[in-house]
Amino acid sequence: MAIVLKSLQFASGWLLYPIRGHDTRQIIYDPAFKDHPKPNISLEAVECGPSGSPLLRHHTCLAEDGIGCLPELRWTPPECDEPVKEYVLICEDIDIPIPCLVVHHGLFWAIPPSVHTATPADVKEREGAAKERQTAAGWRFIPNPMGTAYGGAGAPYGHGSHRYVYTIIALDAPLDFEHPKKATKNDIKHAMIGEVIGWGQWVGTFERTWSWKMLRPL
Repeated sequence: MAIVLKSLQFASGWLLYPIRGHDTRQIIYDPAFKDHPKPNISLEAVECGPSGSPLLRHHTCLAEDGIGCLPELRWTPPECDEPVKEYVLICEDIDIPIPCLVVHHGLFWAIPPSVHTATPADVKEREGAAKERQTAAGWRFIPNPMGTAYGGAGAPYGHGSHRYVYTIIALDAPLDFEHPKKATKNDIKHAMIGEVIGWGQWVGTFERTWSWKMLRPL
């Protein structure tokens, strides 16, 4: 049964291969970034390499837990005069086989201005506080489509390499919601208008390969 499902997914991915490259749908093209069209923060994932490098196995759905973890990220403060009051971190898959859509694998806010790294431990959901949408580091998160704080790369079979865009965003005012545990991705986008003072990106890639040889009988 597993082989049948994989073969169907591979065929679907191959047929939908042209549907990809939703670059202009990523968060940096939202109105909040109109005054900052260029990055002024350096973001890196040292264990993977320069932007455009493949994600490591444990960052993907091929990890032992079948979910994958966040690559450790490091960033510099933005090159600007305004002081940072909060950071927002988002990971978007911009190559999913659905027209005009990107999916966020993780979206974190209320990251203190003194923080310049993000690790898997930081974005882990705080035990017993899922409804509060808080991570172990005390950050807030917007659940991804799977309902979790973060999910690793999981490009479908047959759809080629996907780009996972990690964007760190610096704000000159902290985000404030009357009901923070009910905030949505659109709420975050709207609240950032007029507050963005910098951003930077790092891109990781992942392709889930599968061979038709797996269909051969033993």
